Amino acid sequence: MTPLLLALALGATPAQAGYGDVNSLGLPTANDRALHLWTNAARVAPSDFTAWYDCSMDSWQDYEKVPQVPISMDYDLVEAAVFHSDDMQKNNHFAHESSDGTSFAARLARFYSSGFIGENIAYGYSNEFSALFEGWMCSDGHRANIMLPDWIELGTGVVGTYYTQDFGGGAADTDAPVKMGTHWPLDALADAEFYADWVDSDPPARLLAVVDGRAEPMTLEHGAEDMGIFHVALSHDSADCHSYWFYWETEAGDSGHFPEEGSYLYGSGCADAFGDEAADVMWVMGQEGGPDGGADGVGGVGGDGPYDVEDIKMVGCATLPGPAGLGLALLGLGLVLRRRQD
Repeated sequence: MTPLLLALALGATPAQAGYGDVNSLGLPTANDRALHLWTNAARVAPSDFTAWYDCSMDSWQDYEKVPQVPISMDYDLVEAAVFHSDDMQKNNHFAHESSDGTSFAARLARFYSSGFIGENIAYGYSNEFSALFEGWMCSDGHRANIMLPDWIELGTGVVGTYYTQDFGGGAADTDAPVKMGTHWPLDALADAEFYADWVDSDPPARLLAVVDGRAEPMTLEHGAEDMGIFHVALSHDSADCHSYWFYWETEAGDSGHFPEEGSYLYGSGCADAFGDEAADVMWVMGQEGGPDGGADGVGGVGGDGPYDVEDIKMVGCATLPGPAGLGLALLGLGLVLRRRQD
């Protein structure tokens, strides 16, 4: 067992991170965030993705056809998903039980204390979107997990082509209207799309992707204005390293950032731009620009000048019969358990 996996298995507590920030274990990774974002997209707008389903929604349970609230991220569940996906990959193992025989419930208990838990696993899909919409959403047990109204928290992760979703019924780590945001595709260079979910009593007063210090308004792509997925596509002159974060304002006058304090990275040359440590995790602690920044974006909301790169390490990302036509793609049984609390 690697030192990281041993630390996770023993329940080591990483340095505290603001909601959405990359913690001292290097989580969540871009893959983790993408799987989470597409999970929430399926929840808020299940009928928007029928072109990708290898099944008919007519066979779904009634509640699975109804938009559900986006789920917030929980770092403990992310770490649990990292551990399981990494274990499956390293040991050529595909099951809810760990490779050493530890049960699903016992494994999650090392990380997460809520008594209401669930898990989906998949293997062999080309990316997070494919695993979600071409796989899980046309598998009865997995779709039932994804669309269950009772979930409050989610940890997702990807290691190679192993995907894990760990669901929980505990208390949310944030009350912010943005639960997850990411860029797509994950290997974007000059051109990229940005997605962020939203849930509030009203549509956002402002929801912006702040990319290289410049604020770009986002518009509704899936779902409803008060509960949906917002989007903006951007094109750059070069494939250099780019940084981004999201800024939001509610109609009630509240505002905030996702991630709270840092910036995600994409593109090439990130080591030259921000240093090796930032390039390892595609993340920097700091935010350039904001919605009211100048031409270079510096000086707006969150514009604190130069980045302060955290000393964080890269870790492996973590993330019920397979649908036809997906080759090696496989799905594990979706599990839900109300675990007894002693």
